[in-house]
Amino acid sequence: MREIDTGFKSAAWNMASDRALLELQAGNPGPVLRFLSFRPACTLVGYFQAVEQEVREDYCLRKGIDVNRRITGGGAIYFDPSQVGWEIIAPLELFPYRPEALYRVFGEAVAEGLRTLGIRAEFKPRNDIEVDGRKISGMGGISLGKAFLFQGTLLVEDRIEDMLYALKVPIEKLKPKEVDSVRERVTCVEMELGRVPDREKIKAALREGFRRRLGINTFEDALKDFELRKIEEYLPFFLSEEWIRRVKLPDRSQGMLTGTYRSDFGTIRVNMVVNAAQKMVRTTIITGDFFIEPYRVIYDLERLLKNIPFQRERILGVVERFFEERNLPGAEDFKGALEEVFYKWKWVLEGFTPEEANNLFSVNFEPGERFEPSIFLFPHCARKIECPYVKGREWSAFGDDGYLLAGEAGLEVTTILTFEDLMDHFELLRKRGIKEYVGSCCEPFYVKHQEEFRESGLRGLLINVENSTCYDLGQAQLAYSGPFES
Repeated sequence: MREIDTGFKSAAWNMASDRALLELQAGNPGPVLRFLSFRPACTLVGYFQAVEQEVREDYCLRKGIDVNRRITGGGAIYFDPSQVGWEIIAPLELFPYRPEALYRVFGEAVAEGLRTLGIRAEFKPRNDIEVDGRKISGMGGISLGKAFLFQGTLLVEDRIEDMLYALKVPIEKLKPKEVDSVRERVTCVEMELGRVPDREKIKAALREGFRRRLGINTFEDALKDFELRKIEEYLPFFLSEEWIRRVKLPDRSQGMLTGTYRSDFGTIRVNMVVNAAQKMVRTTIITGDFFIEPYRVIYDLERLLKNIPFQRERILGVVERFFEERNLPGAEDFKGALEEVFYKWKWVLEGFTPEEANNLFSVNFEPGERFEPSIFLFPHCARKIECPYVKGREWSAFGDDGYLLAGEAGLEVTTILTFEDLMDHFELLRKRGIKEYVGSCCEPFYVKHQEEFRESGLRGLLINVENSTCYDLGQAQLAYSGPFES
């Protein structure tokens, strides 16, 4: 088999090469093992994805990161110059496997090669290679006529933060804890070995894996003149907006929905990217302060909640079976977090964007149900300390626009001073026969007291405080005693 290393090229050039080499394979120039890298760094969306839904384009523009589209399907990836890509372009008859079997055949070959470097890699269906549950490589493929192209990318240096900023990974604000959460799911050659082998050693390891598992022997070669001409012929197209923007979905057709559930098991947070137009879950990340052993089993659950129909019964069924088969605790708690996601989806159906829906917490009722609150509960931190009209719960209309707006809407307004005051006020509302309220609080407060909100028996709608909160700033005790202001 010919072995070609095309070195460091732009995203458009590499995509043009994929198309040209696959198309020319019909003329039988001989199967090819190609090694490739990208310079500058790039984001590559899958063939069926929309750039605006997968890529942080402003960030990429500022950082000089190319944006392009692969000819293969799958999810968006970030490709920095340290990474090594590989691909096999060959007649289908040389590898007469079903598509799902090809993933295993090539995946096990790459894992074998990484083990020669001292990395404990293993193939993980459907298309990942992992080290102790952390992804180090992904794969994908496409066929054209009687030929196919199968490709993969190997993470070499630790550029995880660059990846998070370039791609719309399902975390919300790229806080340190969120970055660490993703880092637990992804690894690279540098993190596994404590060093970065040179590119030739990495190529030799991958080559050895293909030789051992597939019996492939290669000889060094270069692109032929007719192959280079075909690449140059295709290059303008792969540089064009027609190609890069070939998929354009409505702005509201995809977004991340977040559900958080707190119980004795712990706090579980599910971040789920949902494509509304296709009614598909694109990816899921689960975080929280719960305890489960082995903890990497959560990554197996995330894998099952990826690229599946966004159907409540189906998803809850997947979770139930997952916990039953492994005899693990917590199934109902994880289902509770997913129910919160489905609540957020109902807000989307009511006309809210996913971002807006994530800032709404419904208590004891579902979006779309009749809801007629008569009172608005403001959090204590919403007050202005310097306002001379504030005395305890008293508030002048001069105090804050939010209070003015609530009053104009015909809502009774009150300020909640502490959690204990909230519980007392719930009791007062029940005695007054008031069953519904609207209010505002930060997500950490809602999550911390989620059970108490549910057990109150009252129906409520809470709007998230998005500003930096006392929890974010580590000043919860100061807020509890009174002088904190946000």
